[in-house]
Amino acid sequence: MEKKRIVVKIGSSSLTDERGKLSIEKLREHVDALARLKEYGHEVILISSGAVAAGCTSMGYLSRPDTVVDKQSAAAVGQSLLLQAYADECKKHEIVAAQLLLTKDLYKNANATISKLLERNVMPIINENDSVSVKELTFGDNDMLSALVSGLVHADFLVILTDINGIYQDNPRTNPQAQKYLHLQEIPDELVEATSSEGSEVGTGGMKSKVEAARTALALGVQVFIGSGTGSEKLVDIFQGRGDGTYIGVKTELSV
Repeated sequence: MEKKRIVVKIGSSSLTDERGKLSIEKLREHVDALARLKEYGHEVILISSGAVAAGCTSMGYLSRPDTVVDKQSAAAVGQSLLLQAYADECKKHEIVAAQLLLTKDLYKNANATISKLLERNVMPIINENDSVSVKELTFGDNDMLSALVSGLVHADFLVILTDINGIYQDNPRTNPQAQKYLHLQEIPDELVEATSSEGSEVGTGGMKSKVEAARTALALGVQVFIGSGTGSEKLVDIFQGRGDGTYIGVKTELSV
């Protein structure tokens, strides 16, 4: 079996309940799926959103705040809550988790740290340092962060988990007849322009940011999957080509 380096990005909408609160049940399912990949001997790096959403609830916000200072304050509260939840669930699988908070000017320096963590069988959990980053030093969103990290660590595969099962020719929420792309060898400009930038109530960016991130990852030599899944086998299924979403890049035989 050939060991692969896999980056998994999980969005806020895939970590929160209908009230926008961090869902331990959803987080547990994600960790179970990540653990299955590690059981096969693969190196796994997690890019996780959800800090702002987790902090909003504790700070008494009824919805995601609009101002920078409110979002940064919520992230400062939520980061510890999010990491503790991941650490608790990882411990059940005897996985040690490590948190890395990055800014755009420093992320390239993280390669040595990430490599050492993987060498010691630790799972890095990476997020943008939302509590202190300023506009000039942000990645824009965790989708782009996941693409850049994938290229930085020479990952084989990037999985972007979201609440929509792939890329469609039109918005499937407003057009039930929209056709889904099962595989794209590349991402043309027209597709980026056609996708929506509207995010969920707890997340940012929408499908456009994911498509842009996928194009960046492809340029860095990383294959990409954008879609959804349920259960502890969802990442194994995605890696084996059975995922519910869109595969992007040269379609090769994937196996665990």
